[in-house]
Amino acid sequence: MSRGKVVIVEDEFFVAEHLTILVEEQGFEVTGEYHSGEEFMTNTDWDFDIALLDIFLSGEITGISIAAEVKKRKKPFAFITANKDAETLKHAAKLQPAAYISKPFQTNDVIAALEIVAYQLPKRLKVNTRHGVLMISPHDIVFIKSDGAYVEIYTETETIVQRKLLKDIESELPESFVRVHRSYLVNKHYIDKKTSSYLTLLTHQIPISRSYKDNLDGLQ
Repeated sequence: MSRGKVVIVEDEFFVAEHLTILVEEQGFEVTGEYHSGEEFMTNTDWDFDIALLDIFLSGEITGISIAAEVKKRKKPFAFITANKDAETLKHAAKLQPAAYISKPFQTNDVIAALEIVAYQLPKRLKVNTRHGVLMISPHDIVFIKSDGAYVEIYTETETIVQRKLLKDIESELPESFVRVHRSYLVNKHYIDKKTSSYLTLLTHQIPISRSYKDNLDGLQ
């Protein structure tokens, strides 16, 4: 079983291919290999767990720009760099990458960086689908709705129905998930708007019940 889905954004083709081999040897699945920031931003579906990003990319979109978008989605990332420019590294450090991978690659350095980044991954959730058992990252779950003995798990791209109680699945999730109603668990990272009676997460409106309002203290 894969330890996680990885995307690589590196504009040197053979460098990207080499890194892909090293990553897959460590048990990760490389689900995307992109050779420019523009290619990544146009084609990604954000269905990955870890991003490995070259700081300097040919084109207008830099690795630092991509890292900012990855960070917004609470996904861990590492920077790939052969550059020792102090000012650039200062800007990169502000985004708090989990690790750095220096070029040319040393196998042990890549292994160490992957272990550091993977340590930040939340425990994946096991779900049964018509296509078989899947392991999904909690970061990809927008909210979960209870429907009696079943729960509906909403991601940005699909809805997965499981025979499970909401209280049981709640115990498997990280603290970024909060109960806002007896029938709803939401991922705080996806909250776009909050009123006294409902939350907006992407295109969904989720009711807030009086009993759970305190769970949202501190949110704007």
